[in-house]
Amino acid sequence: MRLWALVRKEGLLLRRDLHALAVLFIMPALFLLLMAFALAEVNQNRLPPLHLGLEIPVSSDESAFFAAALAAQLPDSPLQSEPAASRSRIYLPADFADTLLQDQGAAATRLVFPARTDALSRQRLRAAVEVSLAQTRLMALLVDSGELAAELPLQERLALIRQRTHNAIVEQEVLASGDLALQANASQHSVPAWLIFGMFFVMLPMANSFQREQQSGTLLRFRCLRLSLAQLALSKLLPYLGVNLLQFCVLLALGVWGLPLLGLSALNLPGSPWAYLLLASSLACAACCLGLAIAALARSTEQALLLSGGLNLVLAAIGGIMVPKSVMPEAMRQVAELSPMSWALDGFLTLLVGQGDLADLLPYCIRLLLFAALTGSLGLALFQRRLSETQWTTHY
Repeated sequence: MRLWALVRKEGLLLRRDLHALAVLFIMPALFLLLMAFALAEVNQNRLPPLHLGLEIPVSSDESAFFAAALAAQLPDSPLQSEPAASRSRIYLPADFADTLLQDQGAAATRLVFPARTDALSRQRLRAAVEVSLAQTRLMALLVDSGELAAELPLQERLALIRQRTHNAIVEQEVLASGDLALQANASQHSVPAWLIFGMFFVMLPMANSFQREQQSGTLLRFRCLRLSLAQLALSKLLPYLGVNLLQFCVLLALGVWGLPLLGLSALNLPGSPWAYLLLASSLACAACCLGLAIAALARSTEQALLLSGGLNLVLAAIGGIMVPKSVMPEAMRQVAELSPMSWALDGFLTLLVGQGDLADLLPYCIRLLLFAALTGSLGLALFQRRLSETQWTTHY
């Protein structure tokens, strides 16, 4: 009965704390939707258009063919002939037609980027130019050998060259069972990351609640009532475990029903519901036990804010939440394996993309539960020390 009363007290306090509810539900939900909307083009395999300028000092059939091939490679990025500082520019050499079939022909083509151009846009333009140059070289070679009539219209020549250089590529995912399936939709990659990030924000209200109880003298009253350490710790963990599980359901529901309202692919949830329950429980235990350790470690509300918020950002940064692990250097990928967010994300992808089952998910959940046991033990030790140091103060 005492434990139930403590849990109920914590739940009532949390329900009245609008700031904590906003941190736990509104902020992660808005963050998930805004990030999904901001990355809508990338998530749907549609990249934003490039602003391009093409400089052709000497017009020729070859330069006209290159311009047409480049426009076909980047159909959403119109080419402008007049120069502008805000556009990425492609400069063809004056002897483009004469040196096209020589080794140095492609090397003389220059790309000039505005300083603000991101790496993805640079790589995208670089690849399109290389393909267009290769197609132009093939056209010139076929015309030179007589296999392609020089009098054919430009669009017909382009269609023939694109037909010869076209490659059918089918993308598939390797499932946890080893079978192959068609490529998963982008929501299955993006939603889990922000869901995990949002669930670990539970550290902040846990730490603030602990500080308020100590400063108001509530912890001292509990000590005088001879409540056990286990009762006090469980009264902190159980309400927030429930909140984490509710977060899990709400954010998944946003992925399933909220993303289509933004014109994005709905989140598909393959596999057994028990697998999602196991992952949610393991993730909630890891987040709440870490929150208990932070709450017992912090000595003030300011420290609680800095420790919980800062640690959440660090774990997300190194765990593949903010930056995909696939683009990290090898040393950073090894560091990422130390983050519980990385284990949770890998478990999510095993379920959503790999369509795994409970057995495939078990290694990641075991890591999360071991992390929960370690941080929970640390939290209990720190909690016991704080209780033993609690004295009557002027805050009472």
